[in-house]
Amino acid sequence: MTLVEVMTVLFIIGLTAGIVTLTLPQRPTEEQASAQAFATVLRNAQDQAIFAGQSLGLQLTDRGYALVQWRKDGWRPQGRPEVLPSAMQISVETVERARPESWPELIFDPTGIVQPAEFQLRARGVRIDISLLGTGEVVLVER
Repeated sequence: MTLVEVMTVLFIIGLTAGIVTLTLPQRPTEEQASAQAFATVLRNAQDQAIFAGQSLGLQLTDRGYALVQWRKDGWRPQGRPEVLPSAMQISVETVERARPESWPELIFDPTGIVQPAEFQLRARGVRIDISLLGTGEVVLVER
């Protein structure tokens, strides 16, 4: 083999490695991972309310959010609350309706009816909007 052939093979290997590296997906940031996890919780809560035939609610806490389930005597926690990263804040905008103080911000009805809501997760200059549409679809938009 000549030196030119060896250099051509090395060039082709390097070019292939570069293309593969550029096509690999980037790792999500901590904020993006938290937003994806929150969107998954919204989707799963809706499905669980329908399949179990029981109302579920989403209650925001100081550090994150928690799912609650309707029992005979009121809303009770389901599992443990999810904690967001330390710098992240969550807020919600829903259609205003009269609700008792102890009730969750969002309720998933067993009939599949979902109250539309807009969530915002903010941290370190990153804002991620999560929309829960009336159809039950969850949409994420990073700004």
